[in-house]
Amino acid sequence: MADHASASIVINAKPTTVMATIADIANYPTWVGQIEQTEILEVGPDGRPTRARFRVNAVIAKDEFVTDYTWHGDDRVSWSLVEGEMMSAQDGSYTLRDVGDGQTEVTYDLTVELKVKIPGMLRRKIQGGIIDAALKDLKKHVES
Repeated sequence: MADHASASIVINAKPTTVMATIADIANYPTWVGQIEQTEILEVGPDGRPTRARFRVNAVIAKDEFVTDYTWHGDDRVSWSLVEGEMMSAQDGSYTLRDVGDGQTEVTYDLTVELKVKIPGMLRRKIQGGIIDAALKDLKKHVES
């Protein structure tokens, strides 16, 4: 069973700066708390990653997975799971909206299906925590 969560945050930076940070997957381990290692496996003609491998140390377990990325201009990126140890599916996206005054609203959508059985309430709590932490980490990194 897949779980979906979504949240938004306003970052004091222009959308191009925020998207450049999101596209810099190689540096995620330096500012995203749960990500231990990333590896860019494929890059598109625009220089942005189209496939990447991640090793994470999440709340309940460690995991390693590969995702494919689709870049929708400079205001949206989406991804889907190619292979994973703990997940059977993952679909996510960041959508950026210029709200003026040099600020960007970032919406993070994430749908995950785990291979392991975890009670639904706990799964949703963990997923909400992952999204919240990711947005706060992004805001802190971009604004620093």
